[in-house]
Amino acid sequence: MKDKSKLVAIILVIITILVVVLTNFFNKDDKQLENKIEIVTNYSNFYTVDSCLYRTITYIASKDSQSLLSILSSNYKKENNIDSSNILSLFNSIEEDSVFISKKMYYEKINNNITKYYVYGLVEKNQIIDDALTVDNQYTNQYFIVYLDTINKTFAVEPYDGSIFIGGENNE
Repeated sequence: MKDKSKLVAIILVIITILVVVLTNFFNKDDKQLENKIEIVTNYSNFYTVDSCLYRTITYIASKDSQSLLSILSSNYKKENNIDSSNILSLFNSIEEDSVFISKKMYYEKINNNITKYYVYGLVEKNQIIDDALTVDNQYTNQYFIVYLDTINKTFAVEPYDGSIFIGGENNE
């Protein structure tokens, strides 16, 4: 009988150890899934996202609703019933020859393939104010979300209210 009780005790200890180890393992995976928003410090990523927004600004300025529709995130289109007839109303009016200048960018890993970027930038419009070709630059604040899929080499854009930059927890 003593041998059986020792065997049962050993089995219970092993099961307890397995439960503790597995619980810690799964809790660690849950913590790794918590999305942490960090500032973009990698210049390559910064300029890749910036070039996506350059294209976006070009589409907005030229009022190219079909091209804008192709880069707008599918979830955003579906949730807000966006189509080619109302897509231009999502974005502030931007004049031709305007340029987007990214000023600050945060990122959040969504999964192994997709990274979500929160972008604050300025749309710059050059204006000639006299015959001597004096140029007055006018700037307007713009905020976007860009989803970058590194595996498929695609991106999607959404308009954004800028809350992470305006009084958000990451505001500096």
